[in-house]
Amino acid sequence: MARTKNEELHKTRKKQIVAAATKCFIAKGIHSSSMQEICKTGNISPGALYRYYPSKQAIIEAIAAQEHAQNLELIDYLRGVKNPVRGLQDAMPDILDTLLDKDFARLMIEISTEASRNQNVHEVFQKVEDQFKSNLIEIFRTSQIAGHIGKNTDIEGAVFMILALLDGITARAAASAVPSKTELTKSTGSVISALFG
Repeated sequence: MARTKNEELHKTRKKQIVAAATKCFIAKGIHSSSMQEICKTGNISPGALYRYYPSKQAIIEAIAAQEHAQNLELIDYLRGVKNPVRGLQDAMPDILDTLLDKDFARLMIEISTEASRNQNVHEVFQKVEDQFKSNLIEIFRTSQIAGHIGKNTDIEGAVFMILALLDGITARAAASAVPSKTELTKSTGSVISALFG
């Protein structure tokens, strides 16, 4: 029982640290945020911070792990439906809830900026994206073989365009006003249909 409580406490503390770091990264940028500022923002002692995350890079890797976990939820869902094209369209409202969140969008832009000048950050998030891309290609190729997607459809090209579309929505959400989620759900659904038609 005590062990379970300790595990829950560890999870809570780690979430608290990542949340504090995220606030700092959005406000000041990853490069300019110090471990001391993360402690102050989250009301966390330096000892507790370094116990869970010995460096800023370790916190960044934790954020990447969160993104990977979100990706896997979508992948597991798409693997469980008969038609993954329709499944992706049905999942778009939930996907857009994340992409249109201002804090999420700003964090993703900051990570992208930092990745352009920090090879370690680039490698961490590139690995997450490569895995997501590979999983999507495998799912849609399997569907193509089953006859749910046209045999002449360029699956790799279609997946590239979907990822570019999601990245573009995120970038717009961070910087400017965007159409409503209802409008975006409809328009992204049309794009997905066209890509896999």
